[in-house]
Amino acid sequence: MHEIFTAPMASLYAWPYDQRMIRSNAPFTRTITALCAAMLCAAPALANPWTLITVIEYNETETATSWSVEKKIPEDLRAMTNGFEITGFYVPVEPQGYVSQFLMVSDPADCPFCGENGYGPTLEVQMKRPVPDMPEGSEITVKGQLKFDESPETYRAVFLTEAVLID
Repeated sequence: MHEIFTAPMASLYAWPYDQRMIRSNAPFTRTITALCAAMLCAAPALANPWTLITVIEYNETETATSWSVEKKIPEDLRAMTNGFEITGFYVPVEPQGYVSQFLMVSDPADCPFCGENGYGPTLEVQMKRPVPDMPEGSEITVKGQLKFDESPETYRAVFLTEAVLID
C-alpha cells in the first residue's frame, strides 16, 4: 500500500525526488504518503450550485388528456439544502419598493422576461425579510433553505426560502 500512494502522486505532482527515495521507507516518504492519502480521502470541493441546478433532468409526459413532468435532482444538490448559498443576478417579478420574492439567474442574458438569450437556469427566491428593490441584473449573493418541488405539474424543481442577502 505504501507505493500505491507515493509513486503515482509523486509523478503526478512531478516531485524532484528520484524513485529510489520514493520507494524507501524514509520518514519523508511516509509523510508524503500520509499527505497523499489525506488528499485522496478529503471531501470533494463543493460543486457550483448553478451547475447542479442546470443538470436537473426533466422527463415530460403528455397524453391526449394530461401533462406531467418528472424531475431528477442530483444528490449533490439535495445535500446542499441547509445554508444554501448562491451568487447570481437579480430579476424582479413585480415592481415594488421592497421585495420579498424575486428570481435569480446565473447569467443576466438568461432573464426569462427579456427574451435575449433564451431561457437558462432560474432560481425563485423568497426572502426572510423584504429588502430594498435594486436594479435588474444586479449581482447578489443570498443564503437560505433550498427546497425541492416534486410536483409533476410544474417545471420548477428548486426554490430558496428564508433567504438573506449576503452581498
